[in-house]
Amino acid sequence: MVEENLFVTPGEKIATEEEFASGSNTYVEEGVIYSAVIGNVVKDGGEVGVATAGREIKIIGKDMLVIGVVTDDMKSVMFVKLDDINFEKKDYLALKDGKIVEPRPPRFGPRPGNFGRDGGGENRFSSRSEKSEKPCGIGDTILARVQYNDKDSYQLSLSGRETGVIYSKCELCGGQMDRKDVNVLSCRECGHNARKKISELYNKPEEIKKLFA
Repeated sequence: MVEENLFVTPGEKIATEEEFASGSNTYVEEGVIYSAVIGNVVKDGGEVGVATAGREIKIIGKDMLVIGVVTDDMKSVMFVKLDDINFEKKDYLALKDGKIVEPRPPRFGPRPGNFGRDGGGENRFSSRSEKSEKPCGIGDTILARVQYNDKDSYQLSLSGRETGVIYSKCELCGGQMDRKDVNVLSCRECGHNARKKISELYNKPEEIKKLFA
């Protein structure tokens, strides 16, 4: 039996879906309801949740925007360490990391018009031979959208003008990269250029915050 007002911490088991529906500030894995926050258990009819001290807390899920740093590149899959997002009285919790699965190149060559001037669409850089032409690189900070919420990770998409690289350093000298063109960053120290899927909000932290307000 679930105890009302029981103090719980993130990741602590509360109940099962056989007993209750998942309520506020909880998440479900394999039929078990867990707390997503620090707080007290509350029951409302057939629903169980966790009450917090006035903060709005959400678990990151499908179609939500996330921010993370690319940590590894395994040819067709790029791994991203996701951050929790804390904004004023809102918290968005990333309970796992993400990955970007690059689409397979078209059988008869790339489609015309990919990555037009609007910067939208899925990346097709992998259909070209240059090693550098990937949507992002290790160490890049990206803004992405959750496409699928898998058991072990979030599958991320860079489709859309707002998604893509939002901060980057030069892979050669570590200098600050500035936006030179729609899909080109240039190092202010050594002049090195890199093609990436660049967010329209590149190096605009105040504008990015508005997405989560």
